[in-house]
Amino acid sequence: MRGRYVSNVYDEGLSDQEILIHIGLDDIDSHFGGCTTHLSYLIVKELLKTLNVEFIDYPNLVRLNPSIPFKTRGNGAVVLRLKTFRSNIKLLVKTLTDMTLKYLSEYEVSVGSDPGIALVFGDVPKELSRLYMKALTDYVHRDYLLNILNKLDNVETPLGTSRGVIGALAAIGWPQGSDCTYELLAYRVLRGVGERCVDKDSVKNADLKYSGYVFNNYDHEEDVLLITPHSNDPVLLGIRGEYPEVLINYFNELRICEPIGGYMIFRTNQGTDAHLILGNVNDVRPYRTLCLETTLKSKPEYLRGGHLIIKICDEPTLYAVFYKESSLTSIISKLGIGSKVILCGSIKQWDNLTNVMNVEKIHVIELVRTYVHNPKCPKCGKRMKSAGVGKGFKCDKCGYRTTNLNKEVIKEVININKTYTVRPYRMKHLTKPLCRYGKEKQCYYVKPSGNWIN
Repeated sequence: MRGRYVSNVYDEGLSDQEILIHIGLDDIDSHFGGCTTHLSYLIVKELLKTLNVEFIDYPNLVRLNPSIPFKTRGNGAVVLRLKTFRSNIKLLVKTLTDMTLKYLSEYEVSVGSDPGIALVFGDVPKELSRLYMKALTDYVHRDYLLNILNKLDNVETPLGTSRGVIGALAAIGWPQGSDCTYELLAYRVLRGVGERCVDKDSVKNADLKYSGYVFNNYDHEEDVLLITPHSNDPVLLGIRGEYPEVLINYFNELRICEPIGGYMIFRTNQGTDAHLILGNVNDVRPYRTLCLETTLKSKPEYLRGGHLIIKICDEPTLYAVFYKESSLTSIISKLGIGSKVILCGSIKQWDNLTNVMNVEKIHVIELVRTYVHNPKCPKCGKRMKSAGVGKGFKCDKCGYRTTNLNKEVIKEVININKTYTVRPYRMKHLTKPLCRYGKEKQCYYVKPSGNWIN
């Protein structure tokens, strides 16, 4: 489809003025190859080499709703925020478009993808912040995108209004002041050669050394390496942490036994739980992500494979499923009826059209344990014993017998206020690991410094 064109930014009479530009890229990958972050790395290198540009922020890697069915891998879009002179805009847009089309052809990015480029000139409109929240937690119909575009006069989409433009514009709308983390992504020179050659012990040692400042790079409990992907894409490794300088130090301590094409550091919304907004059962829709506070009304039932399922609402009907691989089955199975919890995850619709929450996090507010005891003897106070089926109870101490007493049901309520989440190697990009609790921060645009790109 024909792209949108913003004519007033090309005014030759204003060519010597600086302008702020936000560039969004999304869906530049497929299950067969390519990567949006890799293209953005190549674009940044080219812009720094050929154009007079000043980046006002680290490249943003913005993860969006992980439950959308037509996503490729991590559902991540990239934003480049920079200043340049208006006289550079034509060449900038041409460079973006040409490099993207070349990349799509070279990496055969076609099946299952719908690439998008969006440019926002000047300040980010508030409509895009709302689009970000919707694309983060819900399904966004293309009509919603077109409705927003009809209201804005500072947005250009050189490749048309594809589905990728939704992610590109939503990522541009990632609001300042949000919690953030950083990721150093390094890229391969070799293509299609299988397993990445990164020494596991060097990652393990670096992870222990910088343990207070990094996360989800190595699962020490399961002894699993997490920084290397398994898909057929150009990424060699990704190191996640709180600050850029720590990631560079971490990277320099790794033993990598294959050629490195380069790296770039991204500011991200990964590991922040940004997609998990507290809601209620009326907010439940397929593909939404949210948290629900509920009181358990029954014990969970086992499904084939060792998974657990529990009904959390009758009207509308809603179940929660806990997959065996997540490690949450052991937690939910210990909670008694009446326990208060907050369940967080994404809503899927099963084949029978029942809405089911795939749980990725449990916050236990109150644990309820129920104990059933024989009654105490009304004469001597000793706990009685059963006298036989239908014969009531008897007291061994004083000999008292009765058929008029019932067993005592005692409920113990324990305030827990503890959060449990899936194992690191099963965790979604957006899910906040327990080691990040207390490390949340308000993040704003920050000019890249040091060796942020190589």
